[in-house]
Amino acid sequence: MTEIKTKQSSRILTFDLMRGYFMVSIVLNHLYWYPNGLDWVAARGNLFVTAAEGFFLISGIVLGTVRGRKLIDKPFRHAATLLLNRGVQLYVTSIVLMLLFTLIGWWFFMDNPGLKPGIRPSNEPFWQVVVGALRFDYLYGWADFLRLYSIFILISPLALWLLRKGKWYIVMAISIFVWTLYPAVGTSTKTAELLMPIAWQLIFFSGFVIGFHWNQLANWWQSLSITLRRNVTAFIVATAVVTVLANIIIAFDLTLFGLTTQATTAIETVLSPFFTKESLPVPRLLLAAVWFWAAFWLFSRLERYIVKFFGWILMPFGMNSLYVYTIHAFVVFFAHLVMIGTDHGIVINTIGTSIAIGLIWLAVRYKFLMKIIPR
Repeated sequence: MTEIKTKQSSRILTFDLMRGYFMVSIVLNHLYWYPNGLDWVAARGNLFVTAAEGFFLISGIVLGTVRGRKLIDKPFRHAATLLLNRGVQLYVTSIVLMLLFTLIGWWFFMDNPGLKPGIRPSNEPFWQVVVGALRFDYLYGWADFLRLYSIFILISPLALWLLRKGKWYIVMAISIFVWTLYPAVGTSTKTAELLMPIAWQLIFFSGFVIGFHWNQLANWWQSLSITLRRNVTAFIVATAVVTVLANIIIAFDLTLFGLTTQATTAIETVLSPFFTKESLPVPRLLLAAVWFWAAFWLFSRLERYIVKFFGWILMPFGMNSLYVYTIHAFVVFFAHLVMIGTDHGIVINTIGTSIAIGLIWLAVRYKFLMKIIPR
């Protein structure tokens, strides 16, 4: 972060590597076959911030760059049409997946204890399920990101119009206002999930604004003194390291520094309400921002080595993230029907996890249905 790369290829490569890492983390956490030797990759999804925040922030940044700044010389209608077409494509995909997983569950697996919870009763009229899916008040399967992403992209032409007018502050003001509308208390688990777009749009549109102004922000950063940049970077990275380690100690009840299991449990109980996934309270947003930019610095700094040792999986997963996400929904859905539960031992967990990730990698490698599934 002391030197933000302004070359298009390098910047996108860093983001692709990060997005690939986020996708691997999401697959691991949705499978949740732990321990499996890869627990360290995403800390089992037990931290106060997950890969999801990073995924949506990068998605916003990339979209703000590719459909915003790069098309600044094109008519607004051209860019808006591309966004709307993409939004409709993802909306249709999310609906099809919800209905497909519902029908598969109804027809073949209603008695299987590994079936994902939340499926509508099999005696419910199918047209009601369709209506619920179309209105997004019925969610099922492992591809909920598509629902959020489609909503955000369908709204993004308005944000793009304002950004083209130089009104970035209005975009952020509207986004923050909408975020404040999320109910603070009295929300059931199901309702909280349905209302996630209200809170999570803030991450996406923050990224959208950043992506639209990426070159200006990079130039501003480079205009600062080297000493100031180093100090800011050191502060962010140090804060990230300390908070990640502290969160790991709390999440996994590690009895370090004289802490007991009772103490770490008590600390987690007190802090958890400030880091709820659905509502994205301020502490979670701030922590997500610190961790993201620290990760950006790390991936940018070690880019060459990451590509050398992990590029074989991070690059294809990052460059085809929506395709990978869609394929992962099928792999995870059926994997849980075959390997029921999570208590299989480290050997079986490792084998099962490796097979699942391998299937997704092979799908990307051989472009399985890539002309149909959004990339």
